[in-house]
Amino acid sequence: MALVTELGPFQAGALAGVRVLDLSRVIAGPYVGRLMVDMGADCIKVEPPEGDQMRLIAPNFDQGMSAFFTMANVGKQSVCLDLKQPEGVAVLLDLVRWAHLVVENFRPGVIERLGLGWEVLRGANPAVVLLSLNGYGRGSAWSQRMAYAPMLHAATGILQDQAQYAGLPVAQINHAHADTTAALHGAFAALAALRVAERTGVGQHVEIPMFDAVLTTYTEAYNALLPEPDYRVMNPIYEAGSHGAVATGGEASYVFAKLSQRYDIPDPGGADRQERLRTRRAAIEKWMATYPDRESVLEAVQQAGIACAPVVSLVDALRGEIAEERDLLVPVDDRRGGTRPVIAPAARLSETENRVRGRAPERGEHNDAVLREVLGYGDDRIAALRDAGVLREETQSATPEAAR
Repeated sequence: MALVTELGPFQAGALAGVRVLDLSRVIAGPYVGRLMVDMGADCIKVEPPEGDQMRLIAPNFDQGMSAFFTMANVGKQSVCLDLKQPEGVAVLLDLVRWAHLVVENFRPGVIERLGLGWEVLRGANPAVVLLSLNGYGRGSAWSQRMAYAPMLHAATGILQDQAQYAGLPVAQINHAHADTTAALHGAFAALAALRVAERTGVGQHVEIPMFDAVLTTYTEAYNALLPEPDYRVMNPIYEAGSHGAVATGGEASYVFAKLSQRYDIPDPGGADRQERLRTRRAAIEKWMATYPDRESVLEAVQQAGIACAPVVSLVDALRGEIAEERDLLVPVDDRRGGTRPVIAPAARLSETENRVRGRAPERGEHNDAVLREVLGYGDDRIAALRDAGVLREETQSATPEAAR
């Protein structure tokens, strides 16, 4: 039976009819479900009694429905189950029989200890696909280490590499890069496995270690693997005086050559490579500062055949002209009587809709609806599960005042 949502029947998306059971939490696993929901899939998110911990990553605002939680969970239904109770596992297995795809991101071994390992899931539904996202891989010596994105940024070498590139001390990335990268790999691999299951009726277990996902998509990894890494200064950023910073595309010497040729900028030279880099940078920045405004600087750089863009703040990008013309910000119910913006999915398909499809759920908000409409449970069984503490719910998230 198709999942009924508050929005009514979905307008056709490319994944309409695909049923996702999301057992994951934080960002990597939940974002897989979000990507699929945007394309029309139905997704039931199963939360533990305490809820997904990402609900609380908001010490000063919106505890219970944090920005991170909203980002990864809009459009889903939430069921809150205690999987440490046998009755909770039984309900979960009924949901597995409904699902085409199950997503989990526990540490390796946890799902087996819950009684929900791959053999159990496959026994309940031979065509189901299980997507497991974890830190370092099931067979790794580090398999049992906690593996949040900041740890993966350190362990994969990208923090050290970026610090060396920038000539600055090592610092953490203010972005869950490892999570979103793993999620994109996970969604792609899950769709491949779903295609096989659709043709053959046979599901499979797909594993995406975040460690592997980060390194296989980190372009500088391939330069680092050369016998002697190719030293170059790529994509320099210049301070254009009062016009702010301008990012350019290409190796630094190439950028200078193109600009100096077009605008007759004298080469100040230097005793060695580092000195030439410094003096040429100063010459370009002095030249940029002669223009009346930032747009004229950008136009001049482009006329020289160099890709460029202004360095702007994240808020300016989200609220700026390009985002506005792209309809990038979509308002959804903030569960407080107002709305909050969610960023629209990037892919635009000519024949099917890919869009934000609803608000993020409260913990256990759809317990009754899912168990009744999807699994066909009667009121007495649902009441018994609630009385036994197997079902949990919270109809109101903490208010901003309560979070302070």
